[in-house]
Amino acid sequence: MITLPSHASHALQLLDVSCFKPFQITFKKKRNNSIVRNNYNESNKATFASWVYKALDLVLSKGNIKNRFQVTRI
Repeated sequence: MITLPSHASHALQLLDVSCFKPFQITFKKKRNNSIVRNNYNESNKATFASWVYKALDLVLSKGNIKNRFQVTRI
């Protein structure tokens, strides 16, 4: 577990915009597509890990992060 200093939300908001929200959206798309393809069968740890890996690979590339920083003007 990681603790964050109080009153740090202004500094972390950029991570929300540039990393966490796009990751969340991409992860949900991967999960939903996989669940539908597998006829709503229950997933396991391996499938969950593959969704996370695929979403991270798509969202957290150097180019994507640089573009998102430019969008937020930082």
